[in-house]
Amino acid sequence: MSKFSAYLKELLEQRGEPIARIAKNTGLERTSIHKALKDERMLPYTALRQLGQYLQLTLPQMRELNQYYEMLLRGEDLYYIQKTICGLLADLSQMHFSCQGPVLIPERAAEAPASPGIVYGRPQVEAAIQAVLQWETEVEGAELELYLPPACRVPDCLLPLWRAGREFTVRQLVAFRSEQSSGDTRQENLRRLQHLLPLSLVSGGRYFAYYYFEQNGEAVSIDPLTYFIITPRQLIRMDANLSVAQFQSAPELLHLYRNRLGQILAECQLLNSYSNDPELVLEAYMQGTDLDSYYVMMTQPCLGHYYTRERIAGQFWPDVPEREKLVELSDRRFERLRKLENNYFTIFTEEGLRQFAADGVEVDLPPELVRPIEVPLRRQLLEEFRQDIQEERIRACMADPEHLPIPPYLTITCDPRFGVHIYAVQGFIGGAYACNLHIEEGGIGQSFCSFIRSLPGSKFVHPKEKLLAVLDELIGQLA
Repeated sequence: MSKFSAYLKELLEQRGEPIARIAKNTGLERTSIHKALKDERMLPYTALRQLGQYLQLTLPQMRELNQYYEMLLRGEDLYYIQKTICGLLADLSQMHFSCQGPVLIPERAAEAPASPGIVYGRPQVEAAIQAVLQWETEVEGAELELYLPPACRVPDCLLPLWRAGREFTVRQLVAFRSEQSSGDTRQENLRRLQHLLPLSLVSGGRYFAYYYFEQNGEAVSIDPLTYFIITPRQLIRMDANLSVAQFQSAPELLHLYRNRLGQILAECQLLNSYSNDPELVLEAYMQGTDLDSYYVMMTQPCLGHYYTRERIAGQFWPDVPEREKLVELSDRRFERLRKLENNYFTIFTEEGLRQFAADGVEVDLPPELVRPIEVPLRRQLLEEFRQDIQEERIRACMADPEHLPIPPYLTITCDPRFGVHIYAVQGFIGGAYACNLHIEEGGIGQSFCSFIRSLPGSKFVHPKEKLLAVLDELIGQLA
């Protein structure tokens, strides 16, 4: 029995009426309710709302029933993947990179904080760590090395230091759970990624995460202070709950930990890398895209499916350095997209679609390289796009921002083999290509691809009919 049918049965029993009477009073078929209670048939969502109104369910009860309904409809694993990725996207959407904005620059410490020795209590431990990190990062070129508990949010205190212009590098050892582990492996790995992405974006290419896989049943360490932070002048050791930490400054101990961590990092896989050269970005696009599928989320629809070599060449400014090479690389990239059908997924916002129709600016390309698309070509691209959506040759979805926030300054592509790739667009500080990340982990890539494949027809996107109506309106305006 599913969680949905078990909870629905409980609610019906609380009502205390025969199912035949409930069916008659709600206008539903009695057999449909019986089969729903046996997991033999899915009730339509409208029927679920009718039952909720008749049973006079409270808001918490209706939310719980809807949650179990979504789990049954999508599958429990996919439900939690959807929830986790939407949380990740919401976090990224709330980070405002469209302008530099005021940043409170931390005051420089007059002197080094006194070594507290051993500190007890999570608030006291976090405050002491933050004081040390603020002091250590005052020196340009400082390097920090971290091995932290999965749920620890200590690195968040580094974000304002980077945004204030401090130049320091962080290397962090991160444990991902292997597919052989029990429990919600992919959801847990996505939650860990959710903590890392803001650091990558804000650091300006100075944050590096190295990952390894851990399984259940591994030997338990007897060291009560398993985790640590290495700064230029401090070794901070802590337990898994940050309930106790030890601060030490012996040079020999720092040297020992730094060397040992260096050996371990050399055995791990680098999770994120950075590139801002247009040629390298185009190469990364091709290396990180499978030959038979393409998945992308950004504010604008990805129209690469329609970019012929002639159209590509016409968009580059005539005086761009190494123009022919860039045209060749772009054509090689878009040639793959031109060949794709059915497995071509592009997720975007209505605002981004309307912006493209209005000015022809492609937000994921640097304006110093490409010119805005002229109105006749713009209209032709949207017409071809509409026809392919209508005939279901590509999967295009217009996100409902209440359920699916898309960060306005990022393009996110994913691949089940190569992971997730994140590129800054023109809304990001510094413009397109100013920050590009490559999360090279196949399990995370598979989770993102599963999420995108689940979007058509879901609550996360507007109905196909609304998308076609918007396209018809915009095409008419460009006539």
